[in-house]
Amino acid sequence: MVGESPFIMVQEGNCTLFEKLRNIESAGGHLAVIISDKLEKVEGIFISDEGTGADINIPAVLIARSDGRVLANYYINHVQSHEEIKDIRIEVQFENENLDNTVKYDLWYAPNQESAYLFLREFRDLQKALGDNAILGVHFFTYPHFSYNPYAKQDLKDCLGSGLYCIRPGKSGVNLGSYIVRESIVQKCIYNYAYEDKKKPKRDLFWNYMDNFYEKCVKGRKFDYMCTDEVLKKVGIPTKNIYQCYNDSFYEYKNENNYELYSKNEFLDNDYDLRKKNFVSKSPSITINERLYLGKWDAGYIFESLCASLIEKPEACYLEATFEKELNGITFTDFMITIGIVIIMNIILFLICKRIIKKGIAENVESSDIDNKIDNVVDSYLALRDSAPNEE
Repeated sequence: MVGESPFIMVQEGNCTLFEKLRNIESAGGHLAVIISDKLEKVEGIFISDEGTGADINIPAVLIARSDGRVLANYYINHVQSHEEIKDIRIEVQFENENLDNTVKYDLWYAPNQESAYLFLREFRDLQKALGDNAILGVHFFTYPHFSYNPYAKQDLKDCLGSGLYCIRPGKSGVNLGSYIVRESIVQKCIYNYAYEDKKKPKRDLFWNYMDNFYEKCVKGRKFDYMCTDEVLKKVGIPTKNIYQCYNDSFYEYKNENNYELYSKNEFLDNDYDLRKKNFVSKSPSITINERLYLGKWDAGYIFESLCASLIEKPEACYLEATFEKELNGITFTDFMITIGIVIIMNIILFLICKRIIKKGIAENVESSDIDNKIDNVVDSYLALRDSAPNEE
């Protein structure tokens, strides 16, 4: 640890950033500067509250390892000559990037990853609560084949674009990675179609497609062209618009048969470049305002991070029920169904118990009648015996 109150600088290490911040605040620090322990650029990192930072009241910044080393070495070399460092001041300025009170969050994934669809399903109501203050973007993972040659036309397994865009099917039930690459372009076209204007009902088309595609094609293990067409028709998205967008996104060898196998694609090129720019190396991932989100992969925590990025927060950001609804995963309908099931089970148990008790009472009554008859017979026998003459 380097520095004195109110400024304390520490090295990133084993304990969490929030543990460090809490310790710095307890030590009297008014500002925390964390030195990154990685070589990557810190400008591309978005650190979210992991759920334990509500009681922390000091600001914090993350600086590059090289910059931190310069500051730490200067302090160590001059700590004995207090006069040289006592007047050093550090100034940190926090600025809101989007003055229009919006936050952009982007989902990076491959269309065969269930976790991406589950996130969208869990986050849908929270997106509605944020409204136009939060804008979703979607981007797709593809990788160049190890034998990719930009000067040669190649038909490589699991790839399009002569091996420039590849995905391994893995255990997703997909036969060829090229199906996943094609679906990436289709979903990009669906997103563009749904988000080309600000009409919310049209934006719902994308969310509806993703939910239905997950159920029918991903979860149902029917990942092919026919399944895509079926979902498009079910949701009400015009296939003509989507496939026109799909074809237009390729820009080489358009006059050849199976041009997808060799042509480059505008959407996938842009996503690959943007992925490198934003240091996105893991799928699925979230970026917020083009900064990599490093918090917990949870709809509630991501919602809090989006709220923290807004200058004027919508009412939903202050409602505890908004978080509890998603974190607990119980809707009002689910609650009422559960109550109904409990009531029905209690009625069934009551009827069963009533029948058992009634049967027991009947058996007791019948047993009592037999005992009375036996007593009467015995009494009659004794009376007859007593009245009979004695023989001498």
